[in-house]
Amino acid sequence: MISLYKNGTVHTMDPACADAEAFVVEDGRFSYVGTLAGARDYLGKAGPAEEEVDLDGRLVLPAFNDSHMHLVHFAKSLRSVNLSGTKGIDEIRQRLQAAVSRRKPGDSSWLEGEGWNQDYFEGEKRFPNKFDLDDITGDIPVLIMRACFHIGVLNSAGMRAIGLNRETAAKYGALAETLPDGEPNGIIRENLLDTTKGRISTLTPEILRKMLLDAQERALAQGLTCVQTDDIGYLPNFDYDMYFRLLREMTDFGELKLHIGEQCLLQTEDEIETFFSKGYRCGGGTEKFRINCVKLLADGSLGARTAALRSPYYDCPKTKGLAAFTQEELNRLVSAAHRHECPVAIHAIGDRAVEMALDAIECARGKYPDISVRDGIVHCQITDEKLLDRFRELDVLALVQPIFIDYDMNIVGSRVGPDLAATSYAWKSLMDRGVHVSFGTDCPVEAFNTMPNLYSAVSRRNITGGHPGEKIYLPEQRVSMEEGVRAYTMEGAYVENMEEVRGSITRGKTADFVVLDQNLFDLSTEEEILNTHVVRTYVDGSLVYHA
Repeated sequence: MISLYKNGTVHTMDPACADAEAFVVEDGRFSYVGTLAGARDYLGKAGPAEEEVDLDGRLVLPAFNDSHMHLVHFAKSLRSVNLSGTKGIDEIRQRLQAAVSRRKPGDSSWLEGEGWNQDYFEGEKRFPNKFDLDDITGDIPVLIMRACFHIGVLNSAGMRAIGLNRETAAKYGALAETLPDGEPNGIIRENLLDTTKGRISTLTPEILRKMLLDAQERALAQGLTCVQTDDIGYLPNFDYDMYFRLLREMTDFGELKLHIGEQCLLQTEDEIETFFSKGYRCGGGTEKFRINCVKLLADGSLGARTAALRSPYYDCPKTKGLAAFTQEELNRLVSAAHRHECPVAIHAIGDRAVEMALDAIECARGKYPDISVRDGIVHCQITDEKLLDRFRELDVLALVQPIFIDYDMNIVGSRVGPDLAATSYAWKSLMDRGVHVSFGTDCPVEAFNTMPNLYSAVSRRNITGGHPGEKIYLPEQRVSMEEGVRAYTMEGAYVENMEEVRGSITRGKTADFVVLDQNLFDLSTEEEILNTHVVRTYVDGSLVYHA
C-alpha cells in the first residue's frame, strides 16, 4: 500500500533532511521524505497513492522510544493495590483493608500493593513494617513496595510463605531488616525483594497476554512504539522461556504492535551462561521482539538510601548504601556478557555504583578487545566531573530518566550534600561531551507519559510538589527541545543498535511516527509541553492510536 502524508510540520530528526512537509509510506516504510511537489513527482514514478492523509499542519515526529522501563511490571501494576500518593501509613492500611474487603471468601492468594513513598508522609516519615499490616491482612500474604521498587514490606503471613524468620534473616544481612532481638520486621531490600517478586508471581501466559495488550494500548497512546524493558524479574520463577514464546506467538498472531527490546536481568555467571547456552543471542528474536542486552543491578535507589555512594549519606552518615556486587564480581558478570558478544545495561544510581560499572566495562573491554558492543549505564544519577569524562572516554551510553528530578530535586542535596548534588543528573554535560544519552521513564517507577518526561529535561522544573514550574534544579543542565526529542527517538534506537531501522523519518526506515496537537518547537512557555498530546500514532505505516 502507498500512502501520501501532506501538509505537515515534519521534524524528521534526520540532519540530512531536518524538516519536511510531506512523506510517502510504502509497505510499512518511508519511501520519500521532503516537499509535497517532490512527493507528487515520486508518486508519478512509483504509482499513485492509495490514500492521502492531510496532517492539518500539525507537528509530526518519529515515534518515541523508551530506553528503559519494565513493561510486565507496569502491566501487572494495573492490577495491584495503588498506594501512590498515600500521606501516611494509616492511608496505606485503609487502601489495603478496602482491597481485602473486596476479596471472595477464602481467597488467600498474595495481595500486592505498590507506590508508597515515606518522604511524602505527613508526620512520621518511616517505612511501614509487618506490625502495621498484620491486623488488617491476617492470613493473606502481603507484599507492598516503595515507589522505587527497591524496598518492600511483607506481613507475617508473607514472611511465613517465603520462609523468612529469625534464623533465615541472618543470612540476608542488610537485605532483611530485623529488630534488636534478630526477628525480621518485614522490610526487605534489593536482591531479596527481587527474588521474592519472582517467587510469588502468579502470571500465566493467558493472563500475561491480556495484561500486555492493555499496557500496549496505553503505550501507543503516549506515542511510544518501542520500549526497552527489563521484565524477567516479574515472571513466575523468572521463566523467560515462557515469556519469549508468548511474545513470538503474539507476533505471529499480529497482536504485538510495539517493538519490544528485552534487557535481560541475569545477576549471576551461571544465569548468563545458562541463558546463552539455550541459543539466545543479542539481536535474536522476532520482527517485533528482540534481545538487547544483559541487565545488571549494581545498587539500589537514592530515595531508599540504598544507592551505593563513595562517601556516607549526608543525612545518614551510618550508611553508604548497598552495592549488589564486589568489583571482582561485577567484572566477571560484564566479561561473561561480552564473551557472548552481548552488551550490558547496568543499573547504577550512586557514584560508587557508577564508578564500579565503568570499571567493570573497562575491564571487560580489555579482556575482549575484539568484541564491539554498546554498553550502557541506566540512571547514572550521582556523578562528578571525572565520572562524566569517563562516559566519553569509554563511549558508554547513558540511559536516563528526566522525570526523576521531579521528586529527586527535593532530596538530592540532603542525601549527597550540595557539592555532589551540583554535578548530578547532568544530562546536558554528558551530551556536550558527545555521550549518547537516551530518555526513558523506568515505568512503573514513574508513569511512561512522554510529555512530562520531556518537560523535565527541557525545563529542569518541578511538576508536582507545589505549583508546576516553581522549583528548578541545575538550570544549566537544561537540554534544548531538539536534544530532548533526539534523546527520545534516535538515541533510543542507537541504544538497541537499530538506528538504521528506526528513530528518524528517513527514507527506508520503518514508518513509526506520531502526530501531536501542538508544535513543541513553537511553544510560548515550557509548561505548554505538559498540555501537548499525541493525537495519532503509526506503527509500520498503520494507524494504531487515534485520540
